[in-house]
Amino acid sequence: MTEGNTLLCPSSSCIEGTLLFGVIQNHKTVTLLETPLEVDNAFIEAAEKSGPLEHRFRFADKCIKGDCRQWTGTKCGVIPMLSGDELTEVEHELKSCNIREQCRWFYEDRAKACAICSYVVTINMEVNETLDLSKRGSIQEN
Repeated sequence: MTEGNTLLCPSSSCIEGTLLFGVIQNHKTVTLLETPLEVDNAFIEAAEKSGPLEHRFRFADKCIKGDCRQWTGTKCGVIPMLSGDELTEVEHELKSCNIREQCRWFYEDRAKACAICSYVVTINMEVNETLDLSKRGSIQEN
C-alpha cells in the first residue's frame, strides 16, 4: 500500500457511498463485519430513525487529509492522540479487518492503530462542524 492509493478514514461520518464496516457494542467497542457494506440513502433514512448512526456503527470513507480537523499537517492525529506514549509495542496477533489494506491508521501506525481501533467510537471524537462532506467521494474513487 502506498500513499498514492486512496486511503480510507476508518472513523468517518455516514453519508451515501461510505462503507459500514463495524457495529458498536455497548457504546464502547466495535465488532467488525466480515464484509463491509456500501451505505445508500435507504439505509441512512431507515437507520436514522433509531438515532445518530455513529452511535451504533463505524464507517469508512476516503481520507480527506487537511480538510479534516484530525489532520496534523503530515498525518492523522487520532491514533497518536488516543495512544500517547503508553502503547508502543503490540505483541498480539492482529484481528481480521475488512479495510486494513486501505486504512489510513494502519498505513501510518501499523499494529498500534489496530490495537486501538476497536475502542474508537466516532461520535466520541469532537465533531468538526466546518467539515465539508462534499469533499468525500465514493470510496471507489482514486
